[in-house]
Amino acid sequence: MKFNLLAGITLLLMSSAIAEVSAETVTPSSCGWRNSCITTVNKEVTKSANPVKSLVIVESVQLPEGKVSTVAALTAIPQGNAVSLNSSPNAIAQVLPPTDSNGNRIFRSTRSGPSYLGVGLNFGLTGSGNLGDRSLVILSKLGLTETISVRPSVYLLGDFVSILIPVTYDFEPQQPFGDFKFSPYIGGGLAIDAGSNSSYGPLITAGIDIPLSSMFTINVAANLAFLRNTDLGIVVGIGYNF
Repeated sequence: MKFNLLAGITLLLMSSAIAEVSAETVTPSSCGWRNSCITTVNKEVTKSANPVKSLVIVESVQLPEGKVSTVAALTAIPQGNAVSLNSSPNAIAQVLPPTDSNGNRIFRSTRSGPSYLGVGLNFGLTGSGNLGDRSLVILSKLGLTETISVRPSVYLLGDFVSILIPVTYDFEPQQPFGDFKFSPYIGGGLAIDAGSNSSYGPLITAGIDIPLSSMFTINVAANLAFLRNTDLGIVVGIGYNF
C-alpha cells in the first residue's frame, strides 16, 4: 500500500514537469491557387520548470497561378511552329543608303557605298591613247539615286588629257567569304581624248568598290573606249569618302 502511494505521488510530480504541447495542422488560408498564401500556426504552450526553446521551420512553396494537374504539365514542351533564326553566312541584307535626320536619302550615296574622290594608276592593255597606256588617274564617284552613279575620271599622260564620263548601275554589296566585301557596278558613257588629235567615242566600264574603312574606298575598274583605236585599261585607285 505504501509502495503504491509513493509511486502515485512520483508519477504526479513527473507529469507536472512534462511540457504540454498543443498542435494544429498548418493549412493555407482561403487564398486559392495563388503565388503566396498567409499561413497561421498556433502558439506552443509549454509547462515546464525548465522550458526548452523549440524551433519551428515552415517551408514556403511558390505555386503558379492556375491549377496544375500533373507534373507532365509543368515539364511539357510547348508545341508550335518554330522559326529558324539562323542564316547563311554568305547572306547579306540589303544595304540602304544613309538618310538625314528627316529620313531623306543623302544624295551623294548609293546602296553600294558613299561617294568618293581619289587617285589611281591606269595600266593600259591595248590602244595608243591614255587609256591604252600607263597613266595617272583622278577618279571619282557621285551617287545620283540609290542604284545609279556617275563616275567621271581624268587620265593624265604627257601633254594631253583623256576624260571618261560613265554612268553606272551599282549592285548590292557582296560578301563571298569572311569579312571581305565588295560592291560591283557596270555601265557605259562617253570617252574623250583632248589632245592635238582629239576624238571621242562610246565607253564601257565595269568594276568593284571595296570599302577599306569608313573614310576610304578602293576602286578597281576595267574601261573599254572606242576612239581612233580600241583602248582598254585597268585602273587601281583609292578614294576619300564624302
